Amino acid sequence: MPAVLALLCPQEDARHLGAVLAAADRELVVVTAADTAQLERTVAEAGGVDRIVAFRTDSIVPADLLRQVPGPSYNFHPGPPGYPGRHPFAFALYDGAAQYGVTAHEMVERVDAGPIVGTLSFPLPDRPDADWLIDRTYTALVQLFVILAPQLARIGTPLPRTDLAWDQRRRCTAKALDVLRALPPDIGSEEMERRVRALRSVRHQGIRPHLTLHGRKFVLEEE
Repeated sequence: MPAVLALLCPQEDARHLGAVLAAADRELVVVTAADTAQLERTVAEAGGVDRIVAFRTDSIVPADLLRQVPGPSYNFHPGPPGYPGRHPFAFALYDGAAQYGVTAHEMVERVDAGPIVGTLSFPLPDRPDADWLIDRTYTALVQLFVILAPQLARIGTPLPRTDLAWDQRRRCTAKALDVLRALPPDIGSEEMERRVRALRSVRHQGIRPHLTLHGRKFVLEEE
């Protein structure tokens, strides 16, 4: 029987990524899912899968589902190893990073903690825009996926691990994002500009900075 790979990704990416995998192995069966619930149904309907690959998704693959897969499953993270977690672009912009990138890694129970199997990095211009960085990151994710697709399609063989390691000191958690978003009333102009630049994203309006005064919350609007 042909091997079955489950692809967890946004619906708009599924057709393109599926075609890339099909070009790597014409016998490979690729099934797709847009979120965790759909993934669980898809795996059950397929009678199990041989590999799960997650790409550009906020959905978390449950540990018990990972254990049902014979070998490693993989995730494509929209940030470098130095920024594990959600919305890594915001923290990199706040830090004034000169370099950014994307990471492919084995999925384990803890999010963005498994062995790294590939990275792709690129330099950042001076004072980059958040949405520019999101677009550039997406391009790098697709590039890394295309590079690794022949190995991903070779179901019986795990991808070689690199010597790279995650830097968990800068983990991008919801709590850390909330701290970054909450502007203190006495914030200076330089710190205000750093936070606004990091969090001003048209596509991620829910992460915009806010100021609370006298029990009322004021959220930054797009200029």
